[in-house]
Amino acid sequence: MRNLKRVLSLALASVMLLGMMVIGAGAADKTAADLTDMDQVTNKEAVSLMVDLGIIVGKPDGSFAPSEGVDRATMAKLITYILMGDVDAAIFEGTKTDLTDIDTNWAEGYIKYCYANGIISGDGLGHFFPTQGVTVVQAAKMLLVALGYDANASKYQGDSMWSVNIMKDAQAAGLINNMSVKATDTLTRDGAAQMIYNALFAKTVTPEFQYDMGVQYLSKYVSAATTLGQQVYGLAKVEALVSNIPANGDATLTALSGATAAEIAAVNAANAAKFAVSPDQAGTKVAFYTKNDVNVNNGVVTLTYKSLYSTSLTAASTVVLATANTGINLTNATTSSHKDFLAAVEMGTSNPDIYSFVNGVQKTVPNAAAGTAFNSDVTTAAAKKGAIVEFIDSNNNGKADIIKVTEKKVATLTAAPSTKVVGDATQVKVPGVINAFSAANTTETVKGYADLKKGDVVLYVQIGKVTYIEKAASVSGVVSGLHSTKGLLLDGTYYLTSDLTNASNSWSKDYTNTYTFYLDNANNIVKAVKDTDKATDNSYAVVLDTAWVDGTGALGESKYAQAQLLKDDGTTEIVTISKLGGKTIVKDTAAVGGDTSNKTELSNVVKDAFYTYSVDSNGKYELTAVTADATASTATEIKNGNANLTVRGGASKGVASANTIFLVKTTGTDGKAVYTAYKGINEVPSMSGATMKVVVKNGIASYVYVSAAGTLTGTVGDIVYFTGSSIETTYVPKNGDVPAHYVVNAIVNGEATTLKLDVTAFDTNKLVNNSSAPVVRTFYTVAAKDANGIVSKVTVTSTTNGINVSGGTLVSGATVKTVNADTAIYYIGTDDAVNTLSFDAVTADATDVVTVIDANNDGMAEIVYIKQVLSNTATASAIKYTIDGANETYASSTSGTVAEAPAKATEGKTVAISEVTVAPGATYVVSGTAVVQNNGSQAGPANTITITVTAEDGTSTSTITLTFVAAAV
Repeated sequence: MRNLKRVLSLALASVMLLGMMVIGAGAADKTAADLTDMDQVTNKEAVSLMVDLGIIVGKPDGSFAPSEGVDRATMAKLITYILMGDVDAAIFEGTKTDLTDIDTNWAEGYIKYCYANGIISGDGLGHFFPTQGVTVVQAAKMLLVALGYDANASKYQGDSMWSVNIMKDAQAAGLINNMSVKATDTLTRDGAAQMIYNALFAKTVTPEFQYDMGVQYLSKYVSAATTLGQQVYGLAKVEALVSNIPANGDATLTALSGATAAEIAAVNAANAAKFAVSPDQAGTKVAFYTKNDVNVNNGVVTLTYKSLYSTSLTAASTVVLATANTGINLTNATTSSHKDFLAAVEMGTSNPDIYSFVNGVQKTVPNAAAGTAFNSDVTTAAAKKGAIVEFIDSNNNGKADIIKVTEKKVATLTAAPSTKVVGDATQVKVPGVINAFSAANTTETVKGYADLKKGDVVLYVQIGKVTYIEKAASVSGVVSGLHSTKGLLLDGTYYLTSDLTNASNSWSKDYTNTYTFYLDNANNIVKAVKDTDKATDNSYAVVLDTAWVDGTGALGESKYAQAQLLKDDGTTEIVTISKLGGKTIVKDTAAVGGDTSNKTELSNVVKDAFYTYSVDSNGKYELTAVTADATASTATEIKNGNANLTVRGGASKGVASANTIFLVKTTGTDGKAVYTAYKGINEVPSMSGATMKVVVKNGIASYVYVSAAGTLTGTVGDIVYFTGSSIETTYVPKNGDVPAHYVVNAIVNGEATTLKLDVTAFDTNKLVNNSSAPVVRTFYTVAAKDANGIVSKVTVTSTTNGINVSGGTLVSGATVKTVNADTAIYYIGTDDAVNTLSFDAVTADATDVVTVIDANNDGMAEIVYIKQVLSNTATASAIKYTIDGANETYASSTSGTVAEAPAKATEGKTVAISEVTVAPGATYVVSGTAVVQNNGSQAGPANTITITVTAEDGTSTSTITLTFVAAAV
């Protein structure tokens, strides 16, 4: 027990004992949940316990004020409370001290108690300075003495090392655990709660003294079997799992440590409803505190549960091994050999030995003998993008024993939230989430609604009887791209569509207008709202065709004009046109009647002519004819790199530049029109016999529309190799003079990079030889590319199988070329990684695919591309072996019995495989050695050798088993 100075009268001691008994019988009136600023508290578990024990209470305004400093008078009261409980300070006021500055202080009685017990001493001049802030080292000294440490013997005062002595003992006793403080720091209320918490769970000590030449000295401190908290309060900390929160909101607990299952059952039966449980605690480890009878027998402490001290559950020490919210396959995420592995899981015989939860509802309990690997409700919820999955390790062994999934829903509020007082409760209605007032939805059970308004997009989840609502985060802007697997691109970030219930994404390849995208907790889109219409003024397009749409609705609506436009990025679009040259477009002015001065007929829109256009706020197009439209005859010639656009034997139709946009119409193999945009005279293919129209400004051709290309000749260009298991595209819309295009991963001229692909050519599968789409891991040659680097045509590059370089000569199939140090050799592995090889580093491989560039056709290879292709052949031949060191050969590639003449293979001689010739790239493993047997005899040691051959790509194996016998005996 504590080594306290017993200077109080017997009567006073009796009163103190009564105080100890009273505090043990009842908890504080206020709970930590009542504190208005608990969210600002760092040491929540400590503060909660202090409030439950009545050691620390809130301020008069209902706050805790965690950052407020503690003065010396308050610290004296706190020390008294941890030793005495909630006792009236007046009973100590008659105690004599030599302190002269405490008589009028509110804490006089507490100060005298601490003084009488040697916990405080003043400055030696009669001063305690009760209103001064207490420092960490001063508080540590008081608590150490309260635990039984002797201040004089441990040199806590007077000596120049007093501060060091105190902090050393405080650290050893655990008083500053979970704190980041210096000795001279002023102690805050938050810090005081943690230090006192640590003291309650520290063992009390008794000093032992010895004498040397009649001088007493401290020999050691002997620790008691019990803690200060056990001695004063019968205090024990219990950790348990919140295994369920039913609809009534009462937590169900499962024993983990610190209490038996029976004790937890008693807590569940009698006290669960008293806990201030938070919905997010479902499926987590929590701590609470109990009052117990304490028995010590031969140093062994036994606690017998009596009742609760705690009024709330606090988060216990657990480790969150991993968190995911992108949608996961639980099996993959818990398999250490899988690339998607997130965390190891406690595994039973046939299923995970875990607890699992979805929105606070328990789905599995540890049961190693039954069930599937994971509960289907858990795997379904975990696989949804936006659902939050936590892998929790409650026993700190590095493996998850709790998997917790929170799957929220999405809603848009149809009206602002409102409340209604019914009896003693205030009911809440949140239209879109909670559509009617009810006794189940009150200000106590609906959280997060207060600042919401009509139209807000929210995420919500109900756990137990509590509904949590949060306003969805959002981003706004114009989408700049679309990736085939990563989603839309906005301000450099990709966004996918959420899988949460009621999530949707109305955006659809709109690269003009601004959208607001509402997001789930994983930044997936739950809703898209178009913000504004962005007008596009004075953009150029060719009108390819027009049509009038007559309405068929009951009111005769939907009568409007349409046009198919070829835009300057080579894309076509059917749009609604409302005006031509500022006049409203009608089908027939005569049929309209009246004043038709502001109307024009659709027939006045000329096909295959250039127009500028703008888009009004309703998305309708207004066309204006381009007056500087020079029309060429059918005898037009365009030469790649030649700036003059001419009619054969006729006048120039303008001068093309690097900025001229060429829109070229060709006919695909399916007979349908294909439109390709080129920027610059150096990028457009040469054409003869073409028909074109040109927009000329100051003699410079800004736009050229070729309605019939005549003969079109492409140009040979870069070597391209499309990487990956499939071609993944990112769509990039038109930006200024750069047309819309796709971006794909590729190796171009030996460099791993990206390639721009023409949208029209790629979408219509006419990128390769105008007939088919490109495929991955195949070599192509670029046939057409504009000034922006956008490829509109590639052709399949000729390749051969097999490669060998020897003596400066490269051989691949029928191709024989000279190579030297200037030859660029690019080696593409099966993982699509590119390595540059020197010609003497190339090894023979019969299965690799090779393409060779001899630009000058002089027999010298300037560039060589080698694609690694792994062989799937697992054969062996020419097996060499030794019999007692003598070399022999087995010619067959199949299993069999090897008979040798007695001179070579007499019984008992040892056989070993020395070399095996296998298929290119294959490997082999030999199992053991053999001893030659008597022909026909199976007695004695094992007489077989097994050779296992594995193909280069690992997909197939073959086994050869050889038995060695003597041919004659």
